[in-house]
Amino acid sequence: MHILITSAASATARVIADSLGDNHMIRLTDLSHNADGKMIANDLDDGSLTDDLVSGVDAIINVGFEGQTGTDTALMDYHTRCIYNLLYAAAGANVSRFINISTLRLYENHEENLVVTERWRTDPSAEDVAILGAHMTEAVCKEFARDRLIDVVNIRFGWPFVETNLPDSSHTAATSHGLIAATVNESLLIDLLEPWQDVHVQSPVKHQRFITNTAAKLFPNLADRLV
Repeated sequence: MHILITSAASATARVIADSLGDNHMIRLTDLSHNADGKMIANDLDDGSLTDDLVSGVDAIINVGFEGQTGTDTALMDYHTRCIYNLLYAAAGANVSRFINISTLRLYENHEENLVVTERWRTDPSAEDVAILGAHMTEAVCKEFARDRLIDVVNIRFGWPFVETNLPDSSHTAATSHGLIAATVNESLLIDLLEPWQDVHVQSPVKHQRFITNTAAKLFPNLADRLV
């Protein structure tokens, strides 16, 4: 597949790109002040440059959480206007799938004994613009999916990201790099029943905070790594 990965200078994008490069054609992009090397500099404005960016792409992997840094104003602009422009161009280019990398930190203020599933509404505080940005990106993506303009897999990963599985980790919502990469790869391949699919993913650790039943059903190849 021809895959576009956004916010390519971010740590999350590097984990994903490194895992997919052997089996797919990868196109990396980031905002002009971040892009380097083989990345395509693109500020995701409305126009031909963004149209060209998504031309010929089968799927887009968007880092919707902690992909960018900057002022609160710049981040909110990115997570709303820029993401809208990207999705609009993708829909016009008939990109078949949009995978949004979000975060289970959207629920971090909930008590840990609550059984939070994908059916729970996110309601983040406006005080943390990174988490609010992830919420806004999800909102923009969901509108495009509900209008059936593009299929979206919205993956909320647990935190922090760790290099290996840590069953005895004190982090009750940790996710390993390997599980991140495997989940994204499976998300490229699954058949969706609906154009919008939320899925919660974290590694199985001691006192695991979030259940991953939906992920295990969607990605049977990963079931033994989720429970």
